[in-house]
Amino acid sequence: MKRVPATRIQIWFFLLLMVLGAAAQSVGTTAFEFLRQEYSARSEAIGGNLISFSGDANGMFVNPAGLASLANPQWGVNYVDHLLDLQGGQLVYARPATRFGTLGLGLLYLNYGDFQETDAFGQETGRSFSASEFALAASLSNVLGPDFDYGVNLKLIYSSLDNVNAVAVALDGGLQYHAPFSNQLTFAVVVSNVGLVLDDYTGTDEDLPIVVRVGFSKRLEHLPLVISGALNDLTLETGDFWDRAKRFSVGGEFDISEQVKFRLGYNNEVNDNVRPLGRRGFGGMTAGLGIAWKSFRFDYAYSAYGELGSQNRLAISGGF
Repeated sequence: MKRVPATRIQIWFFLLLMVLGAAAQSVGTTAFEFLRQEYSARSEAIGGNLISFSGDANGMFVNPAGLASLANPQWGVNYVDHLLDLQGGQLVYARPATRFGTLGLGLLYLNYGDFQETDAFGQETGRSFSASEFALAASLSNVLGPDFDYGVNLKLIYSSLDNVNAVAVALDGGLQYHAPFSNQLTFAVVVSNVGLVLDDYTGTDEDLPIVVRVGFSKRLEHLPLVISGALNDLTLETGDFWDRAKRFSVGGEFDISEQVKFRLGYNNEVNDNVRPLGRRGFGGMTAGLGIAWKSFRFDYAYSAYGELGSQNRLAISGGF
């Protein structure tokens, strides 16, 4: 399907979003932290590095620019078995539209389960309550220029805790550059969660967790392997340049056959956060499989969090 280049208005809107994201800083704890989580099983299995992959609707919340190259409609359902019995996931659907590029819809959700209410002395009152969060997004991606694709998400974000709630709106903007000087080499940058908190829990000003990431992927010439890497959370003002450089992730996707892919990844930031002081750990290691059957693909990812435990992700996706 022939893709129509972006209009001048689309280009200026995208550039404005990238500038706003680069100028903003996210320091310390912010509201709606569930937006930092990885929900795609394929992405998690390669260390969260789907940022520079294209043609997969499941990457909508990782980098919407990856949807620009879709040739046919796609859908995906991802489920996350979090630590501490938290449940989350994402639903995505995207389809090419000749006039606009590729249009998509997506939903992220995280359910914290039920809690027992206690009084000021820690005694249970017999009443329980629940907490959950979700983000509903509309996506647009297109060709920005020669070898460049871009994508934008507009998100409505909602958080509920018992009988109170918080609401926010945000934008994601992503860019992919398909290098003409090397076969199947792609560079990417994405800015996520640039927006406003419209209603919060405390009545005080709160910030969204703005995230800036840069990454690459490359399919090797003589081996059925795609390698990838990224620098993550570049807006966090913690330490010097080398502290930011330590927030890296790497991964690979190996084609066992046309139908089966093995994935492996490592996230150094996760490892630093969960590793016991003075000890080595295996936190941040990820692995997974992708199995294609007819028009469907089944994905699984395993994530190690050291002594905290592990996470499992399952996904099914398909095309039309």
